Amino acid sequence: MNPLDLYAKIEPLIGFYDEYEKLYLLYLQKIKSLHVKSVLDIGCGNGRFLKHLNRSGFDCLGIDRSKEMVKKACAIGVNAKVLELENIQKNSFDSITAVGDVLNYMNQDELNKFFDSILKVLKKDGYFLFDINTVEGFELTDGAMVKDFEDKFLSIEANFNGKILKTDITLFEKEEKNFVKYSANITQYYHNATKFKNIKGFKTILMSHFGMFESNSEKTLVILQKY
Repeated sequence: MNPLDLYAKIEPLIGFYDEYEKLYLLYLQKIKSLHVKSVLDIGCGNGRFLKHLNRSGFDCLGIDRSKEMVKKACAIGVNAKVLELENIQKNSFDSITAVGDVLNYMNQDELNKFFDSILKVLKKDGYFLFDINTVEGFELTDGAMVKDFEDKFLSIEANFNGKILKTDITLFEKEEKNFVKYSANITQYYHNATKFKNIKGFKTILMSHFGMFESNSEKTLVILQKY
């Protein structure tokens, strides 16, 4: 099963909605301070951040590789599509966001191609806002989680070796009289925030730590501006 579609199935079982709401409001505050009009949200997921953008009057589009997540986003009335970044028109957005450690799912080669596409899609002087996990953030996810319900059983096991986080997800879900097994593996990569200070075509506007869960340094928020 597509790992992203499986995550869409288990998201309600994991929760963390309040913590992500905190993250969305931080992004919304930063976006408003930049005085932009249009926002492309990469990895838009369930569309809750897009909903905030809509309510604040932004012209926005969300894209995601998970059909299930896009269905969830569209169901709450936001504009979301299954679409690759490189297929979006050149110089079409004032700002781009990647909320919730999207860049940690990319290795270095993928990041290089990704930033080429970001540079193409952003208008001149446009902004790219994203967050990445710190080492502390990865260490907090290291370990196992089990959720047992009457009709579902979820097991998540994560292992962080200092550079790479490998996560194994297994879901048993009751369908009629039998349980159906779904499983997927997810790989995330640790990136030191300093590498984003010298991205070709960008200057650094902000780089600061914040926390969603147990501390104030689980994540680094980065704002870059195209020049």
